[in-house]
Amino acid sequence: MLIADKLIGHIVPVRFALFAFVGGIGLLIHMSVLWFALTVARAAFNPAQAVAAVAAMTSNFFVNNIFTYRDRRLRGFALLRGLFAFYAICALGAVANVGIAGYVFSRNEVWWLAGLAGIVVGSVWNYAVSSVFTWRQK
Repeated sequence: MLIADKLIGHIVPVRFALFAFVGGIGLLIHMSVLWFALTVARAAFNPAQAVAAVAAMTSNFFVNNIFTYRDRRLRGFALLRGLFAFYAICALGAVANVGIAGYVFSRNEVWWLAGLAGIVVGSVWNYAVSSVFTWRQK
């Protein structure tokens, strides 16, 4: 963390960079579960999307708990409480993501730019709020 802070800490907080990296892993998990649910399990899109979102949020929570918030790691009952708080926070981040992406798309119709704007807003929201509520400073 100290080396990363020296390299990028003046640009972006290292904890946010780790949070974003974990989010990238979550994106891969989400897409893998979604693909499996749609092609192998032959699920309808909405249930498949919901299962994939929960899988990604769950993996992100546990990986963030181990690495990103190592100094604030949750254990025991606090781990379960933190998981449900993380679910609630990420659900709101998803709403913000879709809202911003929809707005940007309606203004310029560039799908990848709209998607990126939504991801950035959702990620910043999830990071800021989970830092305060899920992994509080002790």
